[in-house]
Amino acid sequence: MQNGGNAVIEAPTSSGKTYTVSTTNWRDHPEIAGEQPVIMLSGSKKARDSAFEQGKSSSAATKRLRGREDTCPLAWGEYDEGENKVIAPEGMAPSAWFDEMCNTRGHTFSFAHGVFERAYDGDLPCSEDGKCASAEQWDAISQKDGEAHDYDVLHATHMFARVPQLIVDSNVVIDESPDYSVNLPKGRLRESVTSYLGEIDADVSRWADTVTLLRQGALPEGFAESLEDPGREWFRDDSNAHALTPGITRAIATAEERCHNLWVGESEYSYPELIPNRDTPDNNITIRIVFDENNEVRLLQAIPDFEKARSIIGLDAFPTMPLWEGNVLKSLTSKQVVGDEAKHQWRRNTRELRIVQIGDNKNTWTRNGFNEAKVRALVEELRWQHGDDFQTGITSKRFEPQLQEILTDADITTPQTLHLGNEKSLNDFDSEGVGLVAGCISPSSDHIKTWLALLDGDAAPKRECFSDYQGQEWLGPGSSVAMELLNDVQLNHVLQSCGRYARSPEKDDSGATVYVLSNVLPAEWTDKSVDDVTVLGKKQRDILEYLRLNEKVAPSSIEQQLDVTRKYVHDTLNKYTDYPWFKMEETEGHNEPNLYSTERCPSGILDISDTQGVN
Repeated sequence: MQNGGNAVIEAPTSSGKTYTVSTTNWRDHPEIAGEQPVIMLSGSKKARDSAFEQGKSSSAATKRLRGREDTCPLAWGEYDEGENKVIAPEGMAPSAWFDEMCNTRGHTFSFAHGVFERAYDGDLPCSEDGKCASAEQWDAISQKDGEAHDYDVLHATHMFARVPQLIVDSNVVIDESPDYSVNLPKGRLRESVTSYLGEIDADVSRWADTVTLLRQGALPEGFAESLEDPGREWFRDDSNAHALTPGITRAIATAEERCHNLWVGESEYSYPELIPNRDTPDNNITIRIVFDENNEVRLLQAIPDFEKARSIIGLDAFPTMPLWEGNVLKSLTSKQVVGDEAKHQWRRNTRELRIVQIGDNKNTWTRNGFNEAKVRALVEELRWQHGDDFQTGITSKRFEPQLQEILTDADITTPQTLHLGNEKSLNDFDSEGVGLVAGCISPSSDHIKTWLALLDGDAAPKRECFSDYQGQEWLGPGSSVAMELLNDVQLNHVLQSCGRYARSPEKDDSGATVYVLSNVLPAEWTDKSVDDVTVLGKKQRDILEYLRLNEKVAPSSIEQQLDVTRKYVHDTLNKYTDYPWFKMEETEGHNEPNLYSTERCPSGILDISDTQGVN
């Protein structure tokens, strides 16, 4: 920051990255901040609010910007129904209308709010006491010419980077890697491009023709340069319009072919200024698009103009630099605060965070394959060993509801869960002593190919080159980037999930043990490995249940009552003799059989008895 440079700071989880930025009196350090604002952008509202509260509890002066659903009751749905119901333009419910204007058509909330206000007869219910809170918050941070800002840190989410007033000449701190992709339904994007081409009377009038002619090298000469501004009326009145459409069309018209038959285009674009006489900086963005030989859009981005910032500082415990470069600045570099060994010492000795690997399977449960029986058995064992210290878990988004149900069945009254991909910068499990990360997730090969094309790299999955190979290795000059992209999803989300625990090393009771049902973690990240869960079959469970209900049972009794062979009974009983919940009483008589009993009837077995307090 002092040098006005740009970098991603790689520092251990819970080392105080966010806290330091949020609680520093930056106005007292003009030699570092250059007398310019410090803007901290978080990946979620929850993370933003947590950082804001940290600042409030310190001597730093902090402010916060919130989105429409946090500040405007019309936008969050308070007036959609009931006796105070308000009808939005086009007869829609207010919240749905704002979603249409902002999400579907890409307009700014300030523009949409102005349209609503002008169409409404009287004062809007969100503005009866003056301005809507969504506008008032901007007044609180505005500066007159020559006037210094009156805060040390301004907190907002990643999306606020598209507001140029926050970025120009500011020190921008981005907590966790942002994602500036734009999600437009396929039909919506095509209709919008076709509508725009018709509005400006372009030489090519349809989306499909534009993309097809481009790939054939047959677009009219000077076509990209002829794509002009359609005028305010088109953006405002055409239901197919989108604020980014002219820039998207230019990116398509200048696209070039790259790896895996993918085409990549880029254009510099300014959001249309639809509010007359408003004096604000140009809202410049970079639009990038990736599409395939079937004209399917793989990726669409609208990257804020970070070049205008005084400095850019990224904070990330496990940075994937291709994604930082692709979403922020291509010139970003990574700076490691501490070495790898010091990082592990910090985790083990300062945070007292211990990680136990269960089994040696990857357990990739992105969309299918969730082993409910195995997870249920593991949850039962953790409850048996740790009692109420274990109440939380993390798994894939697809199977988070199943994990919640399993935790509930294990007599956890209010189970708390997160899903992989939504765990960064969250402190939800900070005070938990025991945790579970069930499985991992993986990106598709198409996802990695798309990013390789965007970054102008080239690599292919090894399994596409060798039919007998079943792993996830990549081959080619861009293979290292491909593996980084793979690990960003498969490995880093598991690491980040483990990092949700033991996040306050300054507390006396800090410390946690996290059980990971996956083998994706490198050896240096695991403190102990134990054998996988063995799920018991029905006959095995029947035997244990019979022992639980009838103390000191002879094997012959089991044979008779459950109709199983003597060998099966003895083989089954011998499997459990080392478990603390299983009891065998040796009888004194030479011909007297041993007697068996059990405290419980688990649905599966594993031995984690010596993992509490592992080093």
